[in-house]
Amino acid sequence: MERQRTLANVLKDYPKEVILKDGTGVTLRPLADGDQDALFRMFHRFPKDELWFLNHDVNDPALMDEWVGNLNLRRVVSMVALLEGKVIANAVLMLKGYGAKKHIGKIRIAVDPAMREKRLGTWMLLDLINLAVAIGLKILVMRLIEDRDIAVIQGVKKLDFVERAILEDYVLDMEENPHNLVILSKRLHTRWDDF
Repeated sequence: MERQRTLANVLKDYPKEVILKDGTGVTLRPLADGDQDALFRMFHRFPKDELWFLNHDVNDPALMDEWVGNLNLRRVVSMVALLEGKVIANAVLMLKGYGAKKHIGKIRIAVDPAMREKRLGTWMLLDLINLAVAIGLKILVMRLIEDRDIAVIQGVKKLDFVERAILEDYVLDMEENPHNLVILSKRLHTRWDDF
């Protein structure tokens, strides 16, 4: 219950405006009722081979309705980036409310192909890191595809994510070629004496 009160307080700071590398202003805010179509349209701008590596079939409009209609801050905090009313990125912090892993958050970020290399993913990741610290998480985890997410892996390592494991030939692409899955984690500092 304490985490929920803290999370509700943190989310009061939204919407937030951020400036991208090219000077574009973007709004960050939590995913909200009514975002289904905009989120669906964003994922439709992704190449099919990228969508294959997501955990869900985002080509299914019913899935978007389910995601937005069943928002549960005890399990998922989903943020969107907006430009001129259009969803251009989605960042998700997945939580466990109970048990041995309740101090760990998993992060997944999807950025519209036209908005990449502008530091939007970095802004969203930094935002989720701050949110995770505010609600008392101790570890963040990201899972990335070694040969497909090279720039992302290099970028998150600059933010103190550490490579913890490589699962060789763990995932298959659309042609059933194997790819390595890289697991990275970041320990969060919740007090100044942690540094």
